[in-house]
Amino acid sequence: MSERKIKRRRLAIANRIERLLAPVFVAMAVLAALAGGAIVVLIGASVTMRYFAFAPFRFTEELVGLLMTAAFFLALPLATLRAEHVRVLVLVSALPDRAARSVSILAALFGAAFCLWFLALCLPWLDFAFDRNIKTEVGRLLMYPWMALLPVSMALSMVAFLAGSASGNGGWKTGQS
Repeated sequence: MSERKIKRRRLAIANRIERLLAPVFVAMAVLAALAGGAIVVLIGASVTMRYFAFAPFRFTEELVGLLMTAAFFLALPLATLRAEHVRVLVLVSALPDRAARSVSILAALFGAAFCLWFLALCLPWLDFAFDRNIKTEVGRLLMYPWMALLPVSMALSMVAFLAGSASGNGGWKTGQS
């Protein structure tokens, strides 16, 4: 096969992966937004209880922390796929197009390597929490359902890094996806 056919095939596969995963990533981002809304409602209810009933919810801080972590890790794959995360483009924007593409691929590989490393670190942690049925201290909420979001998010973010890089959707040169 010629190099051009290989590039076209790689681009087609990357675009297919993006189209298949984009609805999943959007659904996860919607859940992240709902978690953010739940944080606001929970804090508002707790403050109201504190000032009017003199009895705030005891579990607010724990649940807000879990919801914040969930919101971040639920939104991460979509932000990664669309390259809408924080990037420093000062150097890359000064590079010629070919060099910028190379930097984009290198950045995606570093991002994917980080996701793989983080995934490898979270799995034993999740297994430990699952085996021992660990719960939060005050609210007695099971931890492993919340902790399961981390490896799922990292695996999907890794796919997003690689698919975005392969499809050329990294947006490194222009700052747009």
